[in-house]
Amino acid sequence: MLFGKPKGDAPGPPDLDEVTHMLNQLELKYSAYPEKNAVGLFFEGDHGDFDVFIVVEREMALVYIAVARYLEVPSDHPRLDRVIRRLMELNWNMPLGKLEWDPRDGEVRLSYAFTTEDGLGPRALGTAINYLVEAADEHIEELRKLVAM
Repeated sequence: MLFGKPKGDAPGPPDLDEVTHMLNQLELKYSAYPEKNAVGLFFEGDHGDFDVFIVVEREMALVYIAVARYLEVPSDHPRLDRVIRRLMELNWNMPLGKLEWDPRDGEVRLSYAFTTEDGLGPRALGTAINYLVEAADEHIEELRKLVAM
């Protein structure tokens, strides 16, 4: 560790049960996948519907939240360069999260990974989920048009 251990009694990283408890506190409906340390959620936005998954890595003290299959852009897409350029422009301007592209299957995700070494509360979890879904909804129409051109 670069800076040494913090002093005090930090709660430590949550496990999947603790994260699902937080989702219950937030009154969000989800499906739990304990074998994958993950949960899935569904959101309806003004411009699209979004599947979100959360992976809880207690041993690594990380939580990964992603809008799955946000966009499909195959590696042989005729305007791949334009699409990737726009995704990178959006990445530059987003204060939270990042757009990821998998060249193997063309999946684009909007994701955010953060440390939970000092714990996690429902407010922080809810804020991260809300931000990603709002950002996804804000940009989906423009991105779909760009891919369809």
